[in-house]
Amino acid sequence: MRNVSRILFVISMAIFSFFFYITDISANEHEVTVKPTIKEDIIQVQSANYIKEGNATIRRVHSQTVGSSCNTSSYSSVQQISCTIYLQVQNKTTGQWTNTGKSKRFVNYYSSYVSGSVNFYIQTGYDYRIRSIHTTTQSGTIDQLIAVTGELKY
Repeated sequence: MRNVSRILFVISMAIFSFFFYITDISANEHEVTVKPTIKEDIIQVQSANYIKEGNATIRRVHSQTVGSSCNTSSYSSVQQISCTIYLQVQNKTTGQWTNTGKSKRFVNYYSSYVSGSVNFYIQTGYDYRIRSIHTTTQSGTIDQLIAVTGELKY
């Protein structure tokens, strides 16, 4: 009876050990190393000493016009605060977003806030979005925040 107990114990330990060995191999086989990449849809901040918030919007105005607005706020009054709107279009073949060449910059001096809006004439049949750059300048320190809106299908 003792020998049977020992044999069962050894067999159960062998099965138990084998299970953990297989699990370890499976985990290593499925392990994937992913290099972090910066996507354009992620807000990028160069520094955060002064910029409190930066926002941009895109909206349909007419059948061939999009409207956009942006605003930038800082924690305190700075020498220069601005937001710049860039209209981007999506390449139907590659899916890449590129600037259309249409943009508008709004700037205030010795302020903690700036905002503005603009309408852009566009071609129908494409997807558009706004890429905005929000900037503050104070005593040689430049803070920048870059944001991208969702796409607007035309």
